[in-house]
Amino acid sequence: MNRLTATACLALTAGMANATPDVICGILNGVNNYGTVGSIRAFSIGTTACNKGTSPANWIDDTLNHPVISTTLFKIQDGRMTQVGVSFVKHSFAALQGNECGFGCANDGSFQSLGSGCSDPYGPNLNGDQEDLGPRFEVNAFTGDYVTPPSFASQFGNAIYKRLQVPVSRLQNAADAEFIAEGQYVALDDSQAGNQFNNASYRILNFNPNNQSLTVNGAPATVAEVPAIFAWQAHGLGRNQPDPSVTISQIDVPSEGRFYLASKAVDLGDGTWRYEYGLYNLNSHRSAGSISIPVSTGSSNHGFNDITYHSGEPYSSADWSPVDNGSSVTWSTETFAVNENANAIRWGTMYNFWFETDAAPTTGDIEIGLFRPGSPSSLTASATVPAAGSVCIADFNNDDNVNFFDVSDFIGAFNAQDPGADIAEPFGAWNFFDVAAFIGEFNAGCP
Repeated sequence: MNRLTATACLALTAGMANATPDVICGILNGVNNYGTVGSIRAFSIGTTACNKGTSPANWIDDTLNHPVISTTLFKIQDGRMTQVGVSFVKHSFAALQGNECGFGCANDGSFQSLGSGCSDPYGPNLNGDQEDLGPRFEVNAFTGDYVTPPSFASQFGNAIYKRLQVPVSRLQNAADAEFIAEGQYVALDDSQAGNQFNNASYRILNFNPNNQSLTVNGAPATVAEVPAIFAWQAHGLGRNQPDPSVTISQIDVPSEGRFYLASKAVDLGDGTWRYEYGLYNLNSHRSAGSISIPVSTGSSNHGFNDITYHSGEPYSSADWSPVDNGSSVTWSTETFAVNENANAIRWGTMYNFWFETDAAPTTGDIEIGLFRPGSPSSLTASATVPAAGSVCIADFNNDDNVNFFDVSDFIGAFNAQDPGADIAEPFGAWNFFDVAAFIGEFNAGCP
């Protein structure tokens, strides 16, 4: 009897210990358009938080115990996804108790806590209210810590001040583009429970090129708990048209935050390929300061895209410059030792890199250098990269012999939809034409 009672108590204690909040961005619920100041247009995006955890989440104003809300904007056009804007973070102050995510609100919350399974809407008016917007640099998105009260609190400015700012040039000639909003919640109790990796969600917006406005009316539903970078796969060739050539790798910093790396190769039809990369930082405070891609056949037509900080954020917006040393092409910013406010890839942002070369794609490792000091100083990620040296397709496994093993390895790669086996048009589809092309190359042998 005593043993049963002890076991029951232990189970109850374990259940209580496992009761944690889990705050997600459940719905992106609207957009405000604030017009243009100079060459910048401003927006705000509404977000609905949902607590999918089993205990209330803190929502206490003027303390460290409330979530901050990040909203950003991305653009997909011509097969490339880039980030075009970023806002200050909204400091939340109180919670309602709805059930918009359908988790079943337990009604165990209050004005200062979001109950288990409950939802709390912050419309675009609230998220665009300049009084409660604070800078991103004071937020550690992995630990959930931030400065309170935030710098610039209760400060007002013109129509674009602190809000989600987008260069007008990124909205021009964009009638065929898709714009993707991302919302992300950062909360101390959520992070302390280890639930900070599912806080970002995305939604495709409707864009009116005539007045450069964005709306959610009639747009697809929010894709909850999925960062916006995954829209490159799902909508990379147009709305609801997946781009199967885009691969995405998850990179976790030991005992710290998370990155995602998207990669793809585009056959330019003249014996050259363009390689595209997007490195997205979900919540790593250590941030990324460099990226190095193996390429030994020379590279040209390098490109880079980042975001511009504004409204008093101290971070540099200096572009990263490429360096090709013959075995790799590397982009980097200043080191942390030189400039703590260098243009690193910080939480909630994605930077793009691209170049052209005459090497066909294969799968390989890319090195990502971390910006803030710590161990390790760099990480590797699997991605689509140029094959080493001159490429002979028939020697598929690059062992300098054309034999049965190349056929076997090609079949394995073809079945796995490896980019290296996608050698014939239409690219992005693994079909008979790839097999026929490989057979032709195999019969011809290598030079």
